[in-house]
Amino acid sequence: MTDDVDIIPQLKKIAIFSGLSDDVLVTIAQRATKRKLAPGDVLMKKGDPGDSLFLIHEGWVKITTVDSKGEELILNKWGAGAAIGEMSLLDGGMRSASAVALEDTEVLELSREAFEEIVKSPVVSLAIIKDSTRRLRFATTYIERAIDLAQKIAAGDYSFLEQSQALINDNDDSKAAQMLSAFFTMVRKVKEREDGLKQQLEKLTFEIDQTRRKKEFEEITGTEFYANLKEQAKALREKRAQE
Repeated sequence: MTDDVDIIPQLKKIAIFSGLSDDVLVTIAQRATKRKLAPGDVLMKKGDPGDSLFLIHEGWVKITTVDSKGEELILNKWGAGAAIGEMSLLDGGMRSASAVALEDTEVLELSREAFEEIVKSPVVSLAIIKDSTRRLRFATTYIERAIDLAQKIAAGDYSFLEQSQALINDNDDSKAAQMLSAFFTMVRKVKEREDGLKQQLEKLTFEIDQTRRKKEFEEITGTEFYANLKEQAKALREKRAQE
């Protein structure tokens, strides 16, 4: 449990608590457990029961999952003022992703019981709905954009990479900018690999053409007709030299 006064301003920065009075925020702070993490420490793991909500007080964490090869895939990064892990509290499901500290980080942990008590407030409930809607809207927009760009990639059109930095800089949402940056980095790697394969194919095609031409030349020069033609040319040169 914590009752640090300096936590109250931080709680006000969290969307779902921004409209609450100081008295309510003090109650939340007192019911929260403070946890400190070192870089690399796992705050929550994908598949674990979702029995608490985390409020980042200081530091940064990355939200991760794994791809089909079992390699880490970073979905997002959250810093001070962010609330994570509420999805499992709302739907009763397991953790949908893992959270790992990127640096020395301090979080406040609210148990399910404390969270359920807090959401009885209409103000908190409305704030959670608005925040969830905002995240869903962002996810929908991002998916639509990703599908459009994926179709361009499938067609071999990488022209959008020329405007990638402008698209990132023009985005008001820092989280969206981070995801776009990660997406464009991935696309550039795909393009580099594709360009490398094209170069290898061109080299292989050239070598095959050279081998085929050599074989065709050997087949032609190896015929009896070519041998006779060569002898006739030699005889003609000798005759001309004698004249």
